[in-house]
Amino acid sequence: MGMRMYRLKRSLNNLAFRMSIVKLAPGSSRPLLPLAMILIVGFTTFVTAGGLFILVQPNTPLVNRPGGFSFVYPGDIHNQTTQEFVFAMVIFGLGLFGLYLMHLSTRYAYRPARAYTMLFVSMVMIVLFIGLGYLVLYDKIH
Repeated sequence: MGMRMYRLKRSLNNLAFRMSIVKLAPGSSRPLLPLAMILIVGFTTFVTAGGLFILVQPNTPLVNRPGGFSFVYPGDIHNQTTQEFVFAMVIFGLGLFGLYLMHLSTRYAYRPARAYTMLFVSMVMIVLFIGLGYLVLYDKIH
């Protein structure tokens, strides 16, 4: 039974190696993997923050209004200023960095003080992300 499982595991590993797009020698590092991950997350954040809308839509000027944020397009959630896009990118980056810090805090389980500090900072960043996003959306609607 043990030899059959070993052969099955070896054949599946060989199949995965044959089907991979980038052929690397066994045991070598994948230097482009972090770069590809950063590019994919950056592009996803760009699209989520409204980057395609900013590229297609002509420049929307700042709005003079008596109250609220001057960079937020008031009363319409379907329009967006360039400054609002930049602000959305910053708060999305804040939230993503908070999630990444939360992930890193699990690596310091043997150092509880450092793990709890990183977890606290990441939770603060995530709460800031949610709060600022809600504040801007509330200002857009009212």
